[in-house]
Amino acid sequence: MAEQPDNSLKPSSPRKHRVGIGFAIAFSIFLLIIAGGWFWTGAVLFTLYQGFKELTAIFKAKKIFPSQLIVLTVGIILILLAHFGKTQYLLPMLTLGIVSGFIRLLFRKPVATINDIGGTLLAMFYVAFLPMHYILLRNLGPSITANPLEQPGTYYVFFTCAVIAMADVGAYYSGKTLGKTALYPEISPKKTREGAIGGLVVGCIIGCLFALSEPFTLVHALILSVLLVITAQLGDLSESLMKRDAGVKDSGGIFMGHGGLLDRLDSYLFCGALSYYYIHWIILQQGLSQEIFSLFGF
Repeated sequence: MAEQPDNSLKPSSPRKHRVGIGFAIAFSIFLLIIAGGWFWTGAVLFTLYQGFKELTAIFKAKKIFPSQLIVLTVGIILILLAHFGKTQYLLPMLTLGIVSGFIRLLFRKPVATINDIGGTLLAMFYVAFLPMHYILLRNLGPSITANPLEQPGTYYVFFTCAVIAMADVGAYYSGKTLGKTALYPEISPKKTREGAIGGLVVGCIIGCLFALSEPFTLVHALILSVLLVITAQLGDLSESLMKRDAGVKDSGGIFMGHGGLLDRLDSYLFCGALSYYYIHWIILQQGLSQEIFSLFGF
């Protein structure tokens, strides 16, 4: 009699493997958001390091060589300033970083190119300045309690990440079942308009569910959800544009079956800044909105 194959030794499917890694990533981020403080700042510092490493690989395919010294040094300082709440020094530091980038490349051998300068400035903004806003967002609002679940910043980051994540899921399944019209075939042939609309609907539903609890009103939750989903999709397309121009499929392979860190975070990079400024200026009416109101005598 022929021996039956041992199904217990059959390797798991790639799809199940991807799902497992996806849940592990999501759960790790959940714990880091809850922990806050240096744990959350450490996650952003890791994003800076790994993101720059992957971005450098994309640049290298185009023979672009940004200054590692300037990007990492300025990035670390920006992140630490955000951690300690020294927001008044962020713009001066960013200005110093831009000038330092030019000076560093001016004296680098072999002689740097315009592309090297542009790559340095892009990296500084893309993997340092933008992710830094998630620290500002996590620390936004009064910390009147030691319980992280009762801190406003925890809610703000959860809201932002949940809307983006569920919109991504909605876009995937909507595109898979209903997708017929390409959204932007020159950059991302697999994305469809139907998927984008499905993601927008799901993201808005999740945002409105968050409005059932404080501190968001339904109107603010809906407006911010719409802005977040659209911005997340633009962020995804932006990274796809860079990869397509460089001729690479994935930014890296740090997550088996999930590509690189930038492949996982491309939808989130722009959105931290969007959430921070919307909540800070519009909902909490701090910063710029205070200046505008005082200017017009309100």
